[in-house]
Amino acid sequence: MHRTVPSSVSFVSVEEMNKDIGPTYLYGRTKLAQILFVQQLVKRVQVSPPWVNATHPGAVSTDQPKQAEEAYGALGKIAVAVVRPFMADPVKQGCRSALFAATSEDIVKDNVQGGYIIPDRKVSSVSSQASDEKLAENLWNLTRDVLRSKIGELGYEM
Repeated sequence: MHRTVPSSVSFVSVEEMNKDIGPTYLYGRTKLAQILFVQQLVKRVQVSPPWVNATHPGAVSTDQPKQAEEAYGALGKIAVAVVRPFMADPVKQGCRSALFAATSEDIVKDNVQGGYIIPDRKVSSVSSQASDEKLAENLWNLTRDVLRSKIGELGYEM
């Protein structure tokens, strides 16, 4: 889903983040942000190696399609009917990618850092947008600024 995000997304302001871009793009933007943030975290963490990776749970059968139906009405119902057969993984299997990232010796052996792990235990390439260093820095800076505005100084440099 991170590949669906409009190129206009720049992570430069809270106003941009609060702009209604529709449920599908909004969901994709959260996935893009996860990948970008992980890449910045790997770059900035002072522990070597940090072993930090982004994960995608796969086609987990949850109640999320109901949100699409609510957001898009009849069109959403049609889209859900088309997509639902592909959402076959039970919820309890949705953690496989995260468990692989957290526990597999292959992560260490293959030196997977800042990767994007998809089901089932595969490191995947990301979109050019998810590899954009400036976009990642924008997200990092926006996150830092929002945290500072909400909770004050962090006590360490972010």
